[in-house]
Amino acid sequence: MTTYAIGSVNGDYQALLRLLEKITFNPDVDCLWFSGNLVNGGPDSLAVLRLVKDLGKKAVSVLGDAELYLLQRAAGVAEPNANDTLDEILNAPDRDELLKWLRQRGLIHHDSKRKFTLVHAGIPGAWSFSQALTFACEVESALASNKYQAFMENRRQDQTRWHAKLTGWKRLNFIANAYTLMKYCNEQGKLDFLASGAMQNQVEGLMPWYRQPERGTAHLHILFADDAGFADQPCPGIYPLPAVDKLRVLTVGD
Repeated sequence: MTTYAIGSVNGDYQALLRLLEKITFNPDVDCLWFSGNLVNGGPDSLAVLRLVKDLGKKAVSVLGDAELYLLQRAAGVAEPNANDTLDEILNAPDRDELLKWLRQRGLIHHDSKRKFTLVHAGIPGAWSFSQALTFACEVESALASNKYQAFMENRRQDQTRWHAKLTGWKRLNFIANAYTLMKYCNEQGKLDFLASGAMQNQVEGLMPWYRQPERGTAHLHILFADDAGFADQPCPGIYPLPAVDKLRVLTVGD
């Protein structure tokens, strides 16, 4: 059995099919890891969501910012953007089933046998591995529980600093933002949600999240969606995944 890790699909169903054909994916013996952002942008978000869900245990998918935005749209607390391609999901006959499945996805997946950890954006440098798992669980529990609607109503993308004493929605928002939106930060770990693109083009003091000094998860092998396009030199234990239309995957293990 081979496990393949795939970057953001962004609703591009045809690109995903081409990639699966390229790697001769066999659902009877192989497994796929998706790094979130399955939907939005491309024209076939519904088809992508159905395909990944129908793979059952043969697919692992963590949540990205696109999935959280879709859940906000479904909860009626977010207005559509001009480039959204989510209406087909929201109007689908199996809408509720698909959304329930999404709400049960995690923010982090760790395989101790293969020694790889999968997230969408990254893991803050101040967190240890055990903290990363625990904090992710706080958001996952809110999504899967009766707190879901309230969490969607209180979602914000402006919580940029971590502090152990954070509570309530500020705490949940930082955790969710870090796992799904984090790209660049400063040396103290303050997140910058506006910075994107190649590392060499950033203002002084900003660095990719994984280059923060004394990062608490430096011992892990971390797979994540390279939506920023860091164009960075290789970094030990760090595996950026290009978007699915680049037709590249990373083999996690056999």
